[in-house]
Amino acid sequence: MTTTDRSRLGSRLQMARGWYWAFGVNGDPYAMLLCGQDDTPGRWYEQIRSASDGLFRSRCGAWVVTRYAAAAQVLRGPGFTRAAGEAAADWARPFLDARPAAGSPPAAVDELVLEHRQVAAEAGARFDLLRDLARETPARGVTARLGLTGEDARRVAALLRSSAPALDARLTPQPLAVTERTVAALADVRQQAGAEGVWAAAGCEMAANTVTNAVLATLRTPGLAGRLADDPDLADRIVAETLRTAPPIHLEVRHATAGQTVGGMAVAEGDEVVVAVAAANRDPQVFAEPDRFDVDRAATPPALTSGLGHPDGLDEFAARHAAAALRALADVLPGTALTGPVVHRRRSPVLRGISRCPVEI
Repeated sequence: MTTTDRSRLGSRLQMARGWYWAFGVNGDPYAMLLCGQDDTPGRWYEQIRSASDGLFRSRCGAWVVTRYAAAAQVLRGPGFTRAAGEAAADWARPFLDARPAAGSPPAAVDELVLEHRQVAAEAGARFDLLRDLARETPARGVTARLGLTGEDARRVAALLRSSAPALDARLTPQPLAVTERTVAALADVRQQAGAEGVWAAAGCEMAANTVTNAVLATLRTPGLAGRLADDPDLADRIVAETLRTAPPIHLEVRHATAGQTVGGMAVAEGDEVVVAVAAANRDPQVFAEPDRFDVDRAATPPALTSGLGHPDGLDEFAARHAAAALRALADVLPGTALTGPVVHRRRSPVLRGISRCPVEI
């Protein structure tokens, strides 16, 4: 990449971010969501939902879906595709294949429990939940399944970590240095492990955040850690509620392959439709007290996930790691406490990525 290329890319990234801020401060909540500066983006979801009974048309050019029924139609319907083609902004194109069509089937939960127990034992009594367990365990599993050992395994694991912003970078312009580092990491992962490595890069980051969110929900819900210690099978219900309240992917982009009606609005062929999965899973018309984490919630529709209609195994990969981590930690979670603030990554509206979560067991 030449100096001129870098300068042009930096300008394009800054310009795109500037437009998002300009749209956002002038009343576009989706644009503010894309800026990725909030630890609690729920207010933007509510503003999007309140702005229209159907779909919200953002000045960023996308339709935004926050209602459960309309979201399910877009995610499950054959009239929508993930392919963006030339419609994508130039700064986002290097990341369009960061979520390949499919990868290896996820390992069984029982197998993953053993992996999480081993990594947790190595971490000691005080560690960072995200860095030392939630991200480390899936990365080790991936490198092992790729047949990598020693320095090769460590190098690919580092590349998986460096690829973490890729899914967010498809929608939100990252700083120039982060963009360059992520593009280079994806290229190296592809060279080392092909499409399977790129799939793993997305899966490991989705799993890391889902594991962390599931453990945090368990610690923050009164009495839940004790219930899990008495009944490790409760892990499945904790994960199901985690997928509803904090899904692995918060914003899923689809494009209409034909003109159609969604949520009472006419969507034209080629239109970009963004499903706010996290908002749809808290639709008050579907879920009573939608912001409350409740593993005893009465029968409700299943949580929507980004893989509906385009199954690639990534949501299941994340969910199985979360269930395994809860089972592995079940005995110690009643005595586990946070030892510092949970820090979220900025410019991460897609993953709502966590960068720090210190705990003591």
